[in-house]
Amino acid sequence: MASNRLCRAAVFALLFSGVCHGAGIIPVDWLRGTPGQSVTFVTSLTPTPTSEPFLALTWSFNTTTSVITSTNVDVVGEGYEGRITLDKTTGSLVLGNLTEEDSGEYELLVIPLAGQPILGHVKLEVLSVVSIPAMACPTENLLEGQSSLNLTCDAVGMVTNRAWKIKGKPLLPGGRFVFYDGGRVLSVSPVHRQDTGIFLCNVSNAVSFATAKCKLKVFYGPDEPFIDQDPVAAELEDSVTLLCSADSLPKAKFSWNFKHTVMSGPEHYIEEMRKRDLGKYTCTARNEITGLEVSAVHTLRDSCAPVRISVVVCAVLTSLGLMLS
Repeated sequence: MASNRLCRAAVFALLFSGVCHGAGIIPVDWLRGTPGQSVTFVTSLTPTPTSEPFLALTWSFNTTTSVITSTNVDVVGEGYEGRITLDKTTGSLVLGNLTEEDSGEYELLVIPLAGQPILGHVKLEVLSVVSIPAMACPTENLLEGQSSLNLTCDAVGMVTNRAWKIKGKPLLPGGRFVFYDGGRVLSVSPVHRQDTGIFLCNVSNAVSFATAKCKLKVFYGPDEPFIDQDPVAAELEDSVTLLCSADSLPKAKFSWNFKHTVMSGPEHYIEEMRKRDLGKYTCTARNEITGLEVSAVHTLRDSCAPVRISVVVCAVLTSLGLMLS
């Protein structure tokens, strides 16, 4: 055992004197792996049928930790027993049962039978596969201009990138949208009707990708009602329809008020308009969730009433009114 320690010490001593930093001895600069899997550190050293094993090979971790030193015997570093396989003809090393603690820089020192020692480097990054993020959607009703919300995107594993989207488009900070804790928390204040839709949180690292989603519904309105009269130019004894509409979520409920008479529904139909039907009609739209109520007024007139000339003139004016509508 004492001779093995002396041999290993001698090999490490060569790290600091007379070493040739062979370009390309390890073809790649970076390797990546996931916990529990294995990774192979491949070298560019090619054995020949007549070549003899190297005088010594040693792999070390972060300069100071010995992985394996191979001379006439193999000395495996603590924590690497049963996890490594060394190809003594090329210096290639297989490291298995990876953990995140294996991330770091690995060095290979090759001492040939003749010539200068050769040193190569490679970095290993061991990343856990990210889990599907947990994101709780709000259960309370969200009211436009009144409610605020925080969405939290939590995932297990090494998350190196986190991105938010709304309706498939990237969501950038600014205005009503603020990110906290490195993008883990999205704050929306206040919510707007355009926020209705699916919010996505994408988490990823170099070896995995996962997504969580939250479907939001923002209740709003009603907006100011719009009243449509059909036909636009109506005279007595015509049938007339008044239709009231307003943008709202959920759909607004409508009522009409005319001369202290209340009628329900968005449509008011007059089968045969008479003088008693003329006047101001008030349409009221109400949203049962937001509690908002908005009204609009429409005056129903006899299109021929202001003209007291002749039936022919009245007919012409009525036709013009229909054309303009």
